[in-house]
Amino acid sequence: MQWSSPPAHATLSLLLPPLSVPLAQALPTVLLVEEHDEMRSALRDWLLTSFPPLKLREARSMDEALRLAGQAALDLALINLELPGPNGIEATRLMRKRYPACRVVVMSVNDSMALRIAALSAGAEAFVCKRDLRLALHPILATLGKPPS
Repeated sequence: MQWSSPPAHATLSLLLPPLSVPLAQALPTVLLVEEHDEMRSALRDWLLTSFPPLKLREARSMDEALRLAGQAALDLALINLELPGPNGIEATRLMRKRYPACRVVVMSVNDSMALRIAALSAGAEAFVCKRDLRLALHPILATLGKPPS
């Protein structure tokens, strides 16, 4: 009996698990909603260097955020409380109503119990003071793309 090597494609199929979802769709998608260009840029750089790979979308207002959320499924929306027009609390309420699978975190330079309660009541998973962002967001962002336990 003579042994022959399997075709190259057979070897590859044994080594690589089948992809049930195209890789581009498997990446977690985060929507960053921040009016201020410098803050948005700093957050963008931090998110992309600290949590690769992920798809990051950006908005400057609630209306823009809701439009982007309607274009593609989101895993997380990071929403600034201080937005032009309707604020981040109202944006959270609408985002959770229209896209209940999207997790929402509200962030602000202002930190008070009243704001925290309002954000959580609107459906936010968390309220984070901007000075604590890196520490507070890390556990939330680290769970993106992982199946729920």
